[in-house]
Amino acid sequence: MGFISPKPARWSKAWLALWGAVVPLLLIAAFTIPVAQFVGAVVVLFLIPELISLKQGDSLPPLTQTIRHFLPGWLAFPLIYGLLGAFGAKTLGFGRWWGVGVMFGLLGWLTEHFTFTYLEGDPRPGEDAVTPKTAAKKRLKL
Repeated sequence: MGFISPKPARWSKAWLALWGAVVPLLLIAAFTIPVAQFVGAVVVLFLIPELISLKQGDSLPPLTQTIRHFLPGWLAFPLIYGLLGAFGAKTLGFGRWWGVGVMFGLLGWLTEHFTFTYLEGDPRPGEDAVTPKTAAKKRLKL
């Protein structure tokens, strides 16, 4: 649930450094350059390395696995949702694009929070407690 700093032994330090440079660069570019140029930058700086990651195996992790390893979900989800919402709102010309980003960030946190709340069993078990296994049996039949 918290931050993890040591990298898996099989992961390339250079590859992690690549992601560490690409992510901030793309985040800055998302809000400072025209959309067409940003899409080109995403293809070159994100899509190509991501495809290489998927073909090369364990030593070159994709960005998703890298984020998953180093950042807890309670931070990663709001950041991803918030930045995507802010970028979309700015691209669409919303005056308060940053506010849309904050709302999307809250949605990201809620998604992460409730996903894990629902994956676990009922925190107040009793005779009629609902667990993931019994939930299907207790659903309303339509």
